[in-house]
Amino acid sequence: MGKSLAERFAALPKSTRDDWLLQQDQQTLEEIDRGEWWWLARPEQIPPEGDWLVHLALAGRGFGKSRAGSEWLVQRALDHPFDRSGTPTEYLIIAETLSDARLICVEGPAGILRVLDRKKMIRNKDYRYIKSPKPMIVFECGTKIYCEGADSADVGRGYNAAGAWLDEIAKWPRPSESWMEGIMPSMRADLYDDHPRVFVTTTPKPIQLIREWVDRDDGSVSVVRGSTFDNKSNLSAHVIAELEKRYAGTEIGKQELYGDLLDDSNSMLFNRSDIMLGRMDDIPDNIRRIVVGVDPNLTGEGDEFGMVVVAADTDNDLYVLADRSTPVSGRAAAVLAWKTVAEYGADKLVYESNLGKVYLSEVLRDAYFELVGAGLFPAGSQPPMKAVDSRLGKKTRAEPVAMRYEQRRVHHIGVLETLEKQMINFNPDTGKHSPDRVDALVHGCRYLMSLERKTVSVMSVEKYRKRQEDIYSLSATSWTPGSGFDY
Repeated sequence: MGKSLAERFAALPKSTRDDWLLQQDQQTLEEIDRGEWWWLARPEQIPPEGDWLVHLALAGRGFGKSRAGSEWLVQRALDHPFDRSGTPTEYLIIAETLSDARLICVEGPAGILRVLDRKKMIRNKDYRYIKSPKPMIVFECGTKIYCEGADSADVGRGYNAAGAWLDEIAKWPRPSESWMEGIMPSMRADLYDDHPRVFVTTTPKPIQLIREWVDRDDGSVSVVRGSTFDNKSNLSAHVIAELEKRYAGTEIGKQELYGDLLDDSNSMLFNRSDIMLGRMDDIPDNIRRIVVGVDPNLTGEGDEFGMVVVAADTDNDLYVLADRSTPVSGRAAAVLAWKTVAEYGADKLVYESNLGKVYLSEVLRDAYFELVGAGLFPAGSQPPMKAVDSRLGKKTRAEPVAMRYEQRRVHHIGVLETLEKQMINFNPDTGKHSPDRVDALVHGCRYLMSLERKTVSVMSVEKYRKRQEDIYSLSATSWTPGSGFDY
């Protein structure tokens, strides 16, 4: 992708930079000094010329979508403050939730308020920011920017809008209905020299509305694609390294980092070839931690008591040692779980905390103390059990584990036929619950992944001072692109 003017300028020889700066007027120098968008934006962050209605920015995390949306909407409001009848125009910011619209799109580090501050617009003079009942920005001339959450298909209904910024539309609960029933019909302001336009910034997911927009060939939709790494110079090197480690070689990585619109013909999370290529015959010597993940059925209503033994080595690769799932329930299942913990010398029994069975932890505790009395565990010890939060959806919880399989960093020891069959047949998009064995596997893997050591970088005093000098010194001889603004 392209470089910003600031990046291109910084790459020039010093003498060339000096000569160019001497030729600029005072206003241009002031705009450079405060980091105006024309100076800092990469070409792909600015919507193109043309007669489009929708500009669709499909890009990975960290690309700079929020900054692009904020800058575009503010400039749009300043360029078109009135409609043809002289009435102040109104604009919309719509995010997945009203909280997202406020905290990210307006108040965030790359939000509307930061853009207004950089433009030297004074709050309560040039504009007012009203937070209740819904966030709203009112310019001195009467032009308004309203915030909405996409929790209803009717979002946008009733407005006479001159433009909108739609953020992360792929995450909305009903994106097609929201666009067709609420937002699109509201884009009806009669402007002097233009028509209403919509800027959509989103990490791509293969939803129907995005596919329809991408397939348009009538000029009504403009599409730009981009990756996390296009904005690498403005992102933490440690975060970039971690993202590459987590997502490298995975389908979800293509979507989340590179902004690819994936083929939705196969919605299965786990792939047979990933399991087969990661398979091993023996347990390695560098195992450092073992857990037993369980997905209990304590009611005897037909499902299995999922029970999967998972280990992690010193390199944070995961190993599925055994599938001990059983059709029994209640106390008998809890006793089997603790016997499996003892057999493998596991550090924890990991279980889902809110299955609607409030007595779950009590059953597990009672079974543990029963086995203490039988001499299986030390007298006076407490049950090494860990409840994992199940508020996340099944797909969201399983995706990080599936990515590890794609990276060949999860290894089955031998063939675990029933578990593997459930894995490759698990489609999280059908709305059906995931099999107990898969849930037990996910609980164990996610717990071990959560324990992986985080890398911390310590900056020396000298390096910190040098960095601050680079950030805050803008002169004819030195320029640091991106200074003072969080993308």
